[in-house]
Amino acid sequence: MSFEKKLEELFVELPETPRPPHGVVPAVQEGKILYVGQCLPFSAGKIVHKGRVGIEVSLDQARMAARHALLIGLSAIRGEMGSLNKVRQFVQMTGFVAGGGEFQEHDRVLDQASKLLTDIFGNAGKHTRVAVGVNQLPQNACVSLSLIVAVQ
Repeated sequence: MSFEKKLEELFVELPETPRPPHGVVPAVQEGKILYVGQCLPFSAGKIVHKGRVGIEVSLDQARMAARHALLIGLSAIRGEMGSLNKVRQFVQMTGFVAGGGEFQEHDRVLDQASKLLTDIFGNAGKHTRVAVGVNQLPQNACVSLSLIVAVQ
């Protein structure tokens, strides 16, 4: 089954990829590797769940924000490659999580995004993952993702 069809089956709609600042592109292909840059959790043109996880944002809200950020990443892949069907393997997801107070579950914030990758791509969605806690992210987002993808 094609990955594009799997999106339809799961009723997942990809948003438009936000326009990055001048001189920056959403994704760059080098050989058979596609690097997808900073994916912030946009929905309807706005950042969802602004603030720090553990203070202004709950763990569940942050997990949904990570899912939104992944959808932006998938949109960037489609935009660069023309189709998600050109994905061979997700290699790595790096997530930056703005946490506050005593919050220490940065890895759990990324769980929803990781699950969605395997739901859509099966074995090709299995990936390594890095979760990094930070004090603040651009536009007061609670999470930001970047992806490394092997492509055809």
